Amino acid sequence: MRSTIITILLLSLFTVASAQTYKFGKVSKSELQEKSNPQYPEATATVLYREHQTYYEYKQGVGFTLYTEVFERVKIYNQEGFEWATKSINTYNSGSDREEITSVKGTTYNLENGSVDKTKFSSRDLFEEQVSDYRTVNKFTMPNIKPGCVIEYEYKIASPFYSIDDIDLQYTIPIRKQLVEVRFPEYFIYQNYSNPQSGISYQFNKDSKDVEINLRGRSGLGTLERHNKDSSTKEDRTVTYKENIHTLDESNIPPLAEEEMVDNLNNYKAKAIWELAMVNWPGENPRSYSTTWEAVTRSIYENDAFVNQLNRKNYYEADLATALSGIDDPLKKMAVIFNLVKSKVTWDRYLSYYPSKGVKKAYEEGTGNCADINLMLVSMLRSVNLQANPVLVSTKSNGIPLFPTRHGFNYVIASVEFNGKLYLLDATDPFSDINLLPKRAMNWEGRLIRPDGTSASVGLYPGFVSKKMIYMQAEIVGDNVEAVVRERFTGHYAKNYRSTYSGSGVEELKEAVKSNGYDLEISEYQPKDHDNLKPNMSLSFKASSGSLVEKIDNNLYLSPMLFMGHYQHPFSSEERNYPIFFEYPKSEKYTVNIKVPEGYEVTSIPEGAQANLANGLGKYTYLLQQVNPEMLQLSVTLDLNSPIVVPADYEYVRAFFDQIAEKEKEKVVLTKI
Repeated sequence: MRSTIITILLLSLFTVASAQTYKFGKVSKSELQEKSNPQYPEATATVLYREHQTYYEYKQGVGFTLYTEVFERVKIYNQEGFEWATKSINTYNSGSDREEITSVKGTTYNLENGSVDKTKFSSRDLFEEQVSDYRTVNKFTMPNIKPGCVIEYEYKIASPFYSIDDIDLQYTIPIRKQLVEVRFPEYFIYQNYSNPQSGISYQFNKDSKDVEINLRGRSGLGTLERHNKDSSTKEDRTVTYKENIHTLDESNIPPLAEEEMVDNLNNYKAKAIWELAMVNWPGENPRSYSTTWEAVTRSIYENDAFVNQLNRKNYYEADLATALSGIDDPLKKMAVIFNLVKSKVTWDRYLSYYPSKGVKKAYEEGTGNCADINLMLVSMLRSVNLQANPVLVSTKSNGIPLFPTRHGFNYVIASVEFNGKLYLLDATDPFSDINLLPKRAMNWEGRLIRPDGTSASVGLYPGFVSKKMIYMQAEIVGDNVEAVVRERFTGHYAKNYRSTYSGSGVEELKEAVKSNGYDLEISEYQPKDHDNLKPNMSLSFKASSGSLVEKIDNNLYLSPMLFMGHYQHPFSSEERNYPIFFEYPKSEKYTVNIKVPEGYEVTSIPEGAQANLANGLGKYTYLLQQVNPEMLQLSVTLDLNSPIVVPADYEYVRAFFDQIAEKEKEKVVLTKI
């Protein structure tokens, strides 16, 4: 009997699931009544249904156009899920060729007094933002969003390009049902890959069918006509070609886990990667697009829009001669040229490895994209006989190019090879320095390209240690701890402070002091060298707090790290899916002197400790001693020697920081005499 009941229940569930319709406009009351995702109750939203189609259509006189259609229905459970009501769609352009969104529609559904209320999206609310010379973000937000609502939208993109964008198969919220279909004529040969950095992958089913198109003899030239050996005829005719079909039908796709200290979470999502390997038009020799990094870099370097900018120099020669007057040392010349470019041209925030204005116009107007600026820099460096070359980069927001492709890069920096050393330079950031790149450019590896067509992989993370040194002189005055603090930063610590707080007032700087949740009063805040390019910068301030010391009976208890401790860290989860990014090799050193208040003596202090990460990845030391009856001195050092730690070492990193947190929470005990 029990077995029969279970069978009936399962059949009922199957019937309900099968009856679910995902046609646009057919949102059910049960979807609106759903309070949470049964499988992932912590989810703020769920994609109830997602359909993605990419296909080619032939148009007389135009040829093949690539279309992408997307339909999504999303359930939003609470306010934290409101972000899923905003959609961003990327479109691309190259010269006069551009992708276009041909249609967008959407509806928001709410359950009001038992009835379904519908609010339609207006296409007038679709906004465009040009984020680079070749990419536009088209953004819209669905109307009348409330907890419990369901939204659905669909859009269509027409593209003149033959590149199929990566198709996302996973989000940071669960996907209940997903259908993906990719169709393309036999003339286009694509290789399909799963993201090798993702923990899950899906295989497409393959099929094909014959497609007939009618060609009119006097309609003008389209793509297929240009490449058809019989295209000279003026008679109408029918052409049949095979259409390859790849489909994916998946349910219950788990959400992409979110973790702290990740370079770009999108690098690790499940997705389908489509690489154009070959175009094989009728009657012509096949044209291969499967390529090597050398072929990719050669095609970029040999493009007139790229190489011509490197060869132009008449516009800066007079300024350069003045700036380099009396300087003979090649490395000093490199530094002077680097600072000259930074002072002359401001980055307009556009990303590309092709110039937008052109180097001469950018120099004259004082603004340009990253290619305008850094190709200008390469040209100047070459003009003084330095071995300078461009380095193609994919910014962190753009991801990591997994296969040889031009589309994997969106940025360019400069390099100089001198006496066996490689120097990297990016003049788009006013606070960058030689081998001190902005965060956006420190993304695994770049590709150095030379005039002879060769290329080389280049590591983008720094090979030196950035340091933060903190000195505190503290004493207990009544119920308060009062401290004089001096901090000194080098390398990326100094650059990050300058980039973050350039132009900030003293009050904003005071608010940025790390308090670890303690109630701090900051005064006499004084930064030094924070608005220039000296190798080091420093700051000083006074801090006072009544929450750092605890008085119980005749004893005073306080952590000798005061408000500077590493009491919390982002490694609380049991497992780690992605590499940990510490950004750059770093060292932190703390020296804290604590004056013992009059009438008290030290009765207990934490013991010294040392912890090490395997393979020299990191080291921590803690040493507290009483140097005399009136003074305690703490010395703490934390070294992190690698910018990246792989997930396999996560348990050691977690244990390492657990030990640090527990050690620094230990208290000094002062007893009233």
